[in-house]
Amino acid sequence: MSARSRPLTIAGAALLTGLAALLLPPAVSQAAPGEAAAAREMEVPAALRARGGRRFLFDQWAGPPIPVWYVRGTAGAADAPVLFVMHGVRRDADRYLAEWIDLARREGLVVVVPEFSREAFPGAQSYNFGRMIAEDGQPRPRAEWSYAAIEPIFDALRAREGLSAPDYAIYGHSAGAQFVHRLVLTGSGPRLRLAIAANAGSYAEPRTDVPWPFGMGGLPADAWRPAEALAAPLLLLLGTADNDPRHPSLPDQPGARAQGPHRLARGLFFYASGRKAAADAGLAFGWSCLLVPGVGHDNAGMAPAAVDLIFGRVRAGPGAPCRTP
Repeated sequence: MSARSRPLTIAGAALLTGLAALLLPPAVSQAAPGEAAAAREMEVPAALRARGGRRFLFDQWAGPPIPVWYVRGTAGAADAPVLFVMHGVRRDADRYLAEWIDLARREGLVVVVPEFSREAFPGAQSYNFGRMIAEDGQPRPRAEWSYAAIEPIFDALRAREGLSAPDYAIYGHSAGAQFVHRLVLTGSGPRLRLAIAANAGSYAEPRTDVPWPFGMGGLPADAWRPAEALAAPLLLLLGTADNDPRHPSLPDQPGARAQGPHRLARGLFFYASGRKAAADAGLAFGWSCLLVPGVGHDNAGMAPAAVDLIFGRVRAGPGAPCRTP
């Protein structure tokens, strides 16, 4: 290299370094190559951090990076139960964590809230409906589905916190409940111990003559395995006051309206359709359904009932009619 070319190279390197600094997410701290876990640490609002909230950037999967909010209720318990909490349509993972922190700390739970932002996961297609279909209408590989992020996040959290839990529960409210029950139907949670779908606005019926996302029709063959899906530990948690047919965030697509006038009716419809599908095919039915009296479309109101179910203080018999605990 000539002496004349060196100043240009140095200037170019400086320019590239400056551009790289501008492009890095501002909330992610930098660390040496050997400190991979620390490099993914993300800032948390002071009020949440004071209550034990933490956040890291997860990028060890085939889809976009996902900020993961979490709180460890009992710092010394390596075998603490792990609960994923899926946020609603507002993608407000921080609010969901805030609503769960006191429960997590009191019960000794590790509560994990992945943030599926609108920028990285635009629209219901990318979050509620699993990012299964690409923009060109073609099916995505299973590793790129939104549902596929949960298992590797579980592994990353166990390594990060030194946890020994062999499995996890998952709870979703509203759009999060849409995510949860469709994850179950597509067989995307092999280490899933319990899935709780609370107050979903629409469902995927367990039948192939109704197209996805309101049925299982039109999906790749390996996405619908009825014997496994209908036997899965899926629990529908329905607020008896979530019965407003004009609720502002109630899904209004024709496929959703066909399931009932409001969320309570749609949940009861979906549960009945699962029972019928299992009976007609002679398959085991593992779903259950509970009503939460007087609670409307309110995550904070549903969460205590979910915790009681996770710890077995309230039990729901699989296949029984939907009832009040």
